[in-house]
Amino acid sequence: MVSIPGITEIIRDPSGVPGMDQITGGGFPKETNILLLGPTGAGKSSMCIQFTKCGLELGEQVLYISTQLPLYDMRAKMMQLGLDTRKYEDEGNLVLVNPLSMEISGADIDEQMQAARFVEVEQNITTIAGLINEGKRKLMKDQIRIVIDSLTGLLLNTSDEGLHELYRLIETITRRVRLQKHVALFTLAPAIDERTIERLKFIMDGVMEFKVELDLDTPERKLIIHNLLFTDKAIGRYNYILTSHGIILNRY
Repeated sequence: MVSIPGITEIIRDPSGVPGMDQITGGGFPKETNILLLGPTGAGKSSMCIQFTKCGLELGEQVLYISTQLPLYDMRAKMMQLGLDTRKYEDEGNLVLVNPLSMEISGADIDEQMQAARFVEVEQNITTIAGLINEGKRKLMKDQIRIVIDSLTGLLLNTSDEGLHELYRLIETITRRVRLQKHVALFTLAPAIDERTIERLKFIMDGVMEFKVELDLDTPERKLIIHNLLFTDKAIGRYNYILTSHGIILNRY
């Protein structure tokens, strides 16, 4: 917890990423939405899982929304980073959601119904919003972390006619995060057009960009913190490495 005399009390959530909390002054500020931007394989999902694992170990609850993997594969990927999702799902502290395949923790969906709903999701943002809200209602604690990995999956699976409603949904989620004093991480791949990226940056409270240079003899990975609410001192470039436990951030 960090206090700014005469202004307000800034409460931060530990990130679970070695080196990050030293840079940010204790973690990610409450009431913030943070966009993680970078190519596939850069470590965005790893950071999200580390953030999730850290919160669960602190007794918090997490809503983890993945548009990339079915729940079975999500659990396997998290297990690789040391997160036993079944334990926390059974306790009711972790809810996994895939709005594109219409999967949610604790519910079995008939395969034919799931296939039919997939088409509906592409055309109806209300369906996505309903499933996300259902997942959120399963979590009753005040301390809740939210992950959406990734916005790319939502954008690519939404028709041009539905994009306006999708933007409204994302903006609604960010407003609720601020009002309910949560922290949310959103991931985005640069495959999306620049105008959309800039629009999403505008509604976020922080932007962190992953840069990977693989053409060198030794691959170079950098995390650029463009901005982060109440954390101006963290703005800058930082080296990081990918390990079997996730990413580790270095100041230099």
